[in-house]
Amino acid sequence: METRQPFKALSRICLNNWHYIDKKVLTLNEGINFFTGHSGSGKSTVIDALQIVLYASTDGRGFFNKAAADDSDRTLIEYLRGMVNISENNEAQYLRNQNFSSTIVLEFAQTNTKERQCVGVVFDVETASNDMSRLFFWHAGELLDSVYRIGKRCMTTLELREYLQRTFPAERFYCGPSNERFRRQLYDIYLGGLDMEKFPRLFKRAIPFRMNIKLEEFVKEYICMEQDIHIEDLQESVMQYGRMRGKIEETLEEIRRLTQIREFYQDYDRKRGEARICAYQIERLEMLRLEAQVQECQDKIKDRREEIASGEKQQSVLEEGQKKLQKEYEEIILRIADCGYAGMETELRAVSDSLERLAGSQARWRQTAERLKEWKEKDVTPNQVIWDIDRFAQESISKEELLRLKESLEDIREELEGQRQEADAKLRQIKKEEREAREELKALKQGKKAYPRELEEAKFELRGRLHERCGRFVNVQILADLLELKDERWQNAVEGYMGNNKLLLIVEPPFAKIAMDIYQEMDKKKFFRASVLDTEKVTENAHLVRKGALAEEVRAKEPYVQAYIDFFLGNVMKCETVEELRNCRIGITPDCVLYHSFRLQHIHPENYTRCAYIGETSMRQRIRRLEEQCQRLQEERLPCQEELEEIRRMMQMEILSQPVQDYLGWLADIRDISPKEREKKRIEEKMRKLKSESVDAWEEQKQELKLRQDEKKDQIVRVQETIWNYRREIEKLHEELLNAEAGIMEQRQKLRRENGADSDRYEEEFKRYLEGKRSVNYDYLKRQRMSELYPVREAEEESYQKLVEVRSSYVRSYPNRTFSTAVRDNTPYDELLEALSCDDLEAFRESAKEQARSAVEHFKDDFVFKIRSAIREAYQRKDELNRIISGLDFGKDKYQFVITRNKGADGRYYKMFMDDTLQIHPSQLTDSMENQLNMFTMEHEDQYGELMNELINIFIPPKDATQEELNEAKRNMDKYADYRTYLSFDMQQIVHGRKDMAIGLGRMIKKNSGGEGQNPLYVALLASFAQVYKINMPAKLKRNPTIRLVVLDEAFSKMDAEKVASCISLIRGLGFQAVISATNDKIQNYLENVDKTFVYANPDKRHISIQEFEKKDFGELIE
Repeated sequence: METRQPFKALSRICLNNWHYIDKKVLTLNEGINFFTGHSGSGKSTVIDALQIVLYASTDGRGFFNKAAADDSDRTLIEYLRGMVNISENNEAQYLRNQNFSSTIVLEFAQTNTKERQCVGVVFDVETASNDMSRLFFWHAGELLDSVYRIGKRCMTTLELREYLQRTFPAERFYCGPSNERFRRQLYDIYLGGLDMEKFPRLFKRAIPFRMNIKLEEFVKEYICMEQDIHIEDLQESVMQYGRMRGKIEETLEEIRRLTQIREFYQDYDRKRGEARICAYQIERLEMLRLEAQVQECQDKIKDRREEIASGEKQQSVLEEGQKKLQKEYEEIILRIADCGYAGMETELRAVSDSLERLAGSQARWRQTAERLKEWKEKDVTPNQVIWDIDRFAQESISKEELLRLKESLEDIREELEGQRQEADAKLRQIKKEEREAREELKALKQGKKAYPRELEEAKFELRGRLHERCGRFVNVQILADLLELKDERWQNAVEGYMGNNKLLLIVEPPFAKIAMDIYQEMDKKKFFRASVLDTEKVTENAHLVRKGALAEEVRAKEPYVQAYIDFFLGNVMKCETVEELRNCRIGITPDCVLYHSFRLQHIHPENYTRCAYIGETSMRQRIRRLEEQCQRLQEERLPCQEELEEIRRMMQMEILSQPVQDYLGWLADIRDISPKEREKKRIEEKMRKLKSESVDAWEEQKQELKLRQDEKKDQIVRVQETIWNYRREIEKLHEELLNAEAGIMEQRQKLRRENGADSDRYEEEFKRYLEGKRSVNYDYLKRQRMSELYPVREAEEESYQKLVEVRSSYVRSYPNRTFSTAVRDNTPYDELLEALSCDDLEAFRESAKEQARSAVEHFKDDFVFKIRSAIREAYQRKDELNRIISGLDFGKDKYQFVITRNKGADGRYYKMFMDDTLQIHPSQLTDSMENQLNMFTMEHEDQYGELMNELINIFIPPKDATQEELNEAKRNMDKYADYRTYLSFDMQQIVHGRKDMAIGLGRMIKKNSGGEGQNPLYVALLASFAQVYKINMPAKLKRNPTIRLVVLDEAFSKMDAEKVASCISLIRGLGFQAVISATNDKIQNYLENVDKTFVYANPDKRHISIQEFEKKDFGELIE
């Protein structure tokens, strides 16, 4: 393939005030140019400038920084002003803050004649509003010697226009603000004649080209691009037909819906009749059941009265037997009592109870004694108390000794309470100091100084009021935050002498007067410790700083702050000894001894320790002191906590809190235990002897009589319960009898009331029902019929609800029909149905037929033939690209594009568009409304009719469509108006042998994510560029030279050095001029294959530097 025809090479790029570049001219090679540097070094900055001119587009949408590693989303104003940061209040910060102009110029040189021309754009920027104006321009010849600058600044749009008009004849330059006019001339003339749509689309998409894309999507994106097929007329024609047809269908639909309502009503009326018959039969069965219940109750009452009489006779016999047994039992009791045994039993119980009470007193005494022994281990316990505790434990303590012990323990407790209060107060103080120290330490470690709370509140209130008063953010700072110490040795002296002055509130001088006015209005009681510095007044006069003054050791961050420091510390002299101090009016030593007004004094240490705020040194010193303080307080706290816990434990010990008489009573009880035990033993011995002689036999008889008595009593109770139950049952039966008789009367009245004239017919139906039943169990029959009623009534209600629903749906659809939806008859609906059924719809049908013919014409002209034309153009483009690819030498690999019918569901439309015999004759459409939009009622009706109707209906959104439905219709229009929807795209690798083989690459590339899968895509991409730049045109056809520039950002990221070399070789072989961008970690893969290298750097994120290296100098890059 002939690729050495002359072309327009990009020879130089001139940038003035573009992003982090103030002034730069890059000289490019006609072959392969390599941009390299770390991420964010500025490669994309130059590429974006190049695109602005080549697209004649200044909004940057879709291409600014598209492939940059930092993934930023830059705008034109950020590029022009050089945005460097976003501040805390979300305001952008720029390099260029005064009005300025920027220039981007591209110089092209024709390779055979070296004839040069320049195209570019100049911007004027007003920084206050970020408003800008532009001027596109072209002129013959090379870049201006002044590189479009006047002195140290860039030419404005007006200056450049005047210069071009003054320097060049009219045919040798052009300038104007319109990008559309400039773009037409750029592509038609300056760049050699390029397609205005295909070139920018391909060039823009190729720069950020990546491999993570399916081959078919790649072909759609880069080879067979979308075409605009306008189908608005078609849609309007179809929708007009739809509206007309809709009027007919609305009437037919209303008739259909009214007919449906009639059918639903008939179903409901039938089920309502079935439910009424079933309900009547249930009521009649209930009457029969109640009549049977009346007879049953009467029979049961008679039986129960007979059983009660029998039970009363049995009760009399049992009560007589019980009296006889009671008499025998009493005689046995008297015998036992006469022998004295019962009295001894009583006496024994009394003695046992007494012993149990005495043992309780002894247990309480011993528990108390055990608890009192704890005092013997404590240092606070006097010896006398210990001796009294021992006598208490020995149960030998006297009343006087007990009183003395109780009083001594109470005295010890009072003393302990005092110690507890003292220790508790001490511990609270330590904890408070430790908590405050740790909170301040935490804030300091987070970089926050522990300023007084009222100062912080004053600062924020002043800032807020300034914002309201000035309409913008005004920063309020504390003086200490704006100061740094040069020598830490004088840190304490500066902190101590400044005292509270270092806490002054600072604003910029223009806002000082407003700030002081606001401060005067603020709460005096709350903010009297805060002060505002008059930064405006303090800067009006220069303040002399004496040599050796303390002000020399302080560095301020702002000039107006430095003015105050010079004023305040400019006369305070640094001294080392008292003698030096006495020679000064005001002097201070590093250890904070101050001489002032003939007075020598030590500065309060808090001013330079706890209240040290100036610089990082003060924070470090304060952190160290606070850590030491926390450690000391912790060491003090732990023993104090242990002491307090010990006092609390001692205060819980035994102190004889009960009255003395209680303890004396326990002691008396203990001394009574032995006599009581002797008495109990005596009684038990006497009872044992008496029992062995005669009592045992009497006891046996007594127990036997007792058992017989209990048995008789149980029998009497059971008989009484039976009689009582029978009487209760009779009462219930009487109640049931009355209820049943009342129910019969109520049922009879209800049937007459509810059924009226239908009663006789329902009664005949009921008799036939009973004749067919063998069972006379009315309750069973009723339950059976009720189980049948529920589904019948449910079916009736369901049928009624369906009727209401279909009526409600109808009324909602036809709001002018003010019919009730709940009415139980159907008269108004039936009358309207009769009226509508008589209307003549023929006129509407004829109008719809005519509109359908119009829609068919639009469909044929606006859609079918345009899709067919676009598909044929795609095939022609494929053949042209294959001719280009066939001439490429890319190792052993050969490739070709393949376009076929879409193998998916949308492919079924393909043949419908491409069938050459397919002709549409709207005049031959049938009169049937169902066929009015059928495109193929002639010879192709069977084959394509349904498909065409299906496709055309896609373009019609539903009536009263929601926004989502309209959006869905729009998406469908866009999809099916795109010819690529009906095609499938692939590439094939041609393998030569005895029999040539073609291997599809679609799946192979998707599986292979590395460099091996990238070659065919690059072949396809470069072939597209060859087609756009008309490299494939035969030599005999005369054409104007075009540019041949290809820009690829991170193009070969996944390829090894060998593949990179192959790809660059292909670029070179096609005769392209290339700019390839990659990060510097890939530099070894490129240097052997490129002609010139540009190394980018941006170390401070403010200034981009670019070094150019010719091929002979590449060795320096490797080193």
